[in-house]
Amino acid sequence: MKPQARMDAQTQTQTLLAQQQMLLGGLFNSWAAVQANTALASQQSWPTGQYQRGLQAYRSNAAILAQQVLAAAFPTVRRLMGDEQFDGLAVHFWRTEPPTKGDLAQWGEGLEAFLRAIPELMQHEAYLPDVAALEWALHAGLTAADADSADPVPLALIESEFPIVDLHSGKSLEDISDKQGQSALVYRQGFKTACISIPKDAQL
Repeated sequence: MKPQARMDAQTQTQTLLAQQQMLLGGLFNSWAAVQANTALASQQSWPTGQYQRGLQAYRSNAAILAQQVLAAAFPTVRRLMGDEQFDGLAVHFWRTEPPTKGDLAQWGEGLEAFLRAIPELMQHEAYLPDVAALEWALHAGLTAADADSADPVPLALIESEFPIVDLHSGKSLEDISDKQGQSALVYRQGFKTACISIPKDAQL
């Protein structure tokens, strides 16, 4: 390849990367920041209104997808939070910690830490991060390596100050008379994952 052709190819690659970064910013940044940045629209000779309408459509679809994907992995967290609050959280989580892998089923591992970083939630619903940790262990276990035996295979032990196994079983905190903490053993048997409460001093 001639030097000029090589330079042209490098310039095209850099331009494409810059456009991709601006598009990602348009999908995940705040809408105010998106409206203020018309660089991508002008670079492509798009009318600003058309550019913003297109991004709004993408962002709306992404928001719905975020809610659906996160709800599939964390149904108990959604139930305990309420649909409206959870859906808003899912969109915020999507824009703060967007997926890094093509398989969206692998997105959500950071939700536990994300919840712990919300002071108001930790003040009133401090059990939610532990429930999220339990649900992620159950969700991730679905793609664990198949066992040679049909016996249950231990995957993770989630220790909590809250009755997370009871919460996961469908109860609310108000319904649980014994609110002592639980150690949740997550295991896989066949193609399914499940959890049980075990004594605090139990060893895997």
